[in-house]
Parts: sequence; structure tokens; C-alpha cells
Amino acid sequence: MMFNGQGGMPMSAHDPQYSMESHESVGFDEWVRLVGNRFVPLALSTGSPETFTGTIRTRTIGGICVTDIAASSHSVHRLSNAIRRDKNDHLKLSMQLEGTGLVMQDGRSAHLNPGDAAIYDTSRPYTLEYGGPMRSLVMLFPHSMLGLSASMVHTVTAARLAGDTGIGRVICPFMQHMAENLDQLEGVNGSRIMHSAFELITALLSSEIQATSTRDEHGVAFESVRMYIDSHLCDPDLNTDSIAKTHFISTRQLQYLFQEEGLTVSGYIRSRRLERCRIDLEDSALQERTVLQIAQAGGFVDLSHFSKLFKSTYGRTPREHRLAHLRAVPLQ
Repeated sequence: MMFNGQGGMPMSAHDPQYSMESHESVGFDEWVRLVGNRFVPLALSTGSPETFTGTIRTRTIGGICVTDIAASSHSVHRLSNAIRRDKNDHLKLSMQLEGTGLVMQDGRSAHLNPGDAAIYDTSRPYTLEYGGPMRSLVMLFPHSMLGLSASMVHTVTAARLAGDTGIGRVICPFMQHMAENLDQLEGVNGSRIMHSAFELITALLSSEIQATSTRDEHGVAFESVRMYIDSHLCDPDLNTDSIAKTHFISTRQLQYLFQEEGLTVSGYIRSRRLERCRIDLEDSALQERTVLQIAQAGGFVDLSHFSKLFKSTYGRTPREHRLAHLRAVPLQ
């Protein structure tokens, strides 16, 4: 039996940055409502709707959705006629915690055992199949948060990211522990843990790309520039000209690298600086620092300009954002 979910898309910058949601032991009809409407429209099917049960816990952290899913045998389908091209593209990373799963996209398929993971793109059709009781950790996030070019990621969609060999033996246990402690991921500590998680996911995907020998020249160049920018955000002189000069390429070549990813150099620098400042503003250990000091540490020189950018992105001024988080009562 198959049902379609018609649902919303990922949260905007003005939606709450942190939230927790939990649903215990729901039937198939309720499962369709919860999962089929979660961020992108999905079609769900099961051979035993009468006996189906599912449990879902979701933590949203700074626009990243982390979901712990446990359910009976079922299938998930991202159908081409449900994909709207006017929406932002997001990626999903699924890690198998219990049972087994099958991920299919782009002509590839990956059989996942506990500890294995796979990445797939919501802008293209995909299928997930679970032949028996299962539990998975699923992370949904904008592609821009991942430190790899789209062309590189698309070579490893629906590929098994092994949890029992290579660096997967280090990274996958971290993700498993994150699933077990989902309730603890809140506030600035949750943001920092998620930042670490994305660095590890980037490393895991890079390892898989290297192993399959599919790295392209464009992807390598983009990754190198991205890593350079992320490590020099505090430099107020970081700009297109300085980055191009450091990498011995023209500004036009640099702009082309980012254009191929649907980005601009200045836009990427701005978004990464704002993200770093947002995390610092939420950190009670840094409350002795002024907003200006935090802005300058993030590479912003002018406080007024920083405040306007921050408000247009997050819906409130840096001071309002800081006050809201320092006064916030931890979620139960």
C-alpha cells in the first residue's frame, strides 16, 4: 500500500533555530502524515499497514534537521513529479543504526548494515527500502553546508559509506553516539557539535571519492578554495582578489568555480562569517565579549553593516539574538 505525503520544505532563516519533536509508536496513516510531509513530499508504502508502527524523534539545530527514525518494514520514494525546481536543493545523509536498508539513486544502490551510511539528493528521485524492523539517523541540510562541490557529491550518491573500514570506523561511531544523545543537542553546544559532524561527513565523503577515483579538476579546485576561506574568515581583507592571488588563478576563474556550485565568492564568505558569529553570540562562555568584538573576530569591520546583514539573515539583530539565547530555558 502506498500513500503520498504533500508537505513543506526546509525551514527558512526566520524560523526557530532550535526545536525538538517526538512521536512514539504511531500507525501507518499517522506515519504518512509525519514522514511524508517532513521537508519534501515523499510517497510511502508498506506491505502490512495494519501492524505497522513507527517512532520518530527530530532535533532542528540552526536549520539542520537531525531525525532518529525507528519503524516496521516499509519503503520511501522521492518521485520525480513531486520535485519542485523552484525550491532549494538539500542533501540527506542516512546512517543505519539497526536492521538493514537499501538506498537507490542515480543508477546506484547501496545495501546498508548497522554503522553504514549513504548520502542522497532531494532534488532528484530516490528510493529507500527496509525489509524488516529498522532504525536510522537521517540528517537533512542545504548542500552549501557541506564542504564539497556538487559535482563531487553527485558521484557518490547512493554509495555505501562503510562504518567498519577506513575512516568510517572513526566517524560512524561519532554519528551513532549523536543519535543516542539527540536530546542533548541544544544551544551553542549543539551548534558546535553539528559543525564538527559536518567536518567529519566531508572527510568521509572525500575518502569515498578518492577511493573511487572520480575526483574532477573542478571539484578539487573548489574544495581547496573552500577550505582556505573557512580557515581565513577572521581576515577582514579576505576577498575575491586575495583568494585568487593566493591560488594563482584569475578572479574570473575563481568566480566560475563558485558559479558552477550556484554560489558567489562574496556570498559564501558572508554566510560562513555570519554562521560563525551566530554560534559565538549564543555561547554563554563568550558573553563578556561585545557584539563588536565578536563581529571583528568573524571578519566584519563595520558593526552597523554586520547588524544589518545579521538581521536580514536571522530575523533579529545580533543583540536581540544573543539576549534570546542567553535567557532561553533549555528544552526538555
